[in-house]
Amino acid sequence: MAMQHGVRRGPGPGVVPLRPLGTSDILGGALAALPRYGGPLCGALLLGQLMAGLLVTAAAGAATLASLSPASGSRVFVWTLFPAAALFLLFTCALATALIAVLLRPAVLGRPVTAPGLLRAALPRTPAVLGAQLLALLTGAGPPAALLALGAPAPAVLPLLPVALWLGVRYALAPTAAGYEGLGPVTALRRSARLARGAWWRTLAVTAPAVVFTGAAGWALLQWFGLPGALAALVLLPAFPQLPAGLLYVDRRIRHEHLAEALATDPRPAGPA
Repeated sequence: MAMQHGVRRGPGPGVVPLRPLGTSDILGGALAALPRYGGPLCGALLLGQLMAGLLVTAAAGAATLASLSPASGSRVFVWTLFPAAALFLLFTCALATALIAVLLRPAVLGRPVTAPGLLRAALPRTPAVLGAQLLALLTGAGPPAALLALGAPAPAVLPLLPVALWLGVRYALAPTAAGYEGLGPVTALRRSARLARGAWWRTLAVTAPAVVFTGAAGWALLQWFGLPGALAALVLLPAFPQLPAGLLYVDRRIRHEHLAEALATDPRPAGPA
């Protein structure tokens, strides 16, 4: 089998080969990771969601108990529950991305993982991932949203949408970088901009189909199964858009930073670090 720089060029033991990846390699590797790592991944995400759900329920209940009168109790509960639910969804997205980030190394090397191991590795990285996600969203969608909030007509916001899309793709790898490398949010955005330089269209071609597929699958589960389908989508789908983005992150580092050689010669165990 052909060798280059001491790294195997053919198919590797994991979900993708240890070489620069084509778009088909990335999308195929994301699909191949589902049957291989979907169980531990969904298990870890569900465990994290259960912990967060208990905190959300406790916060809403405490706010209700702290209300000044029985008449205002239900209103306090509702106005507490909505922000708590929003925080729960943000936490779910951030945890899913952090789980993918810590799964990348064992998935590329073809090593087994466990749900508790993934969760233990991902939880400390979740705040930085969440910060990177929020900062990337604020950078791209903040100006159009601010104009709409100030009462600007929709046509006035349209010229900003291409800029928002360009920034969104430019910073698409920031959450993965924050989770994989332990970077802060601002540093992760700069890291994503460097990795995506010269590959904007390729980044869009990899990430957009995953987002579309996830949205379509979530809508289908909701339509077919109602509330149980929505709950299933909340557990099964948040991590999938991050899989292609994570493998694209691996590809960009293989191409420019010799990540394949580093992984092939890394003496550490290949589980989540």
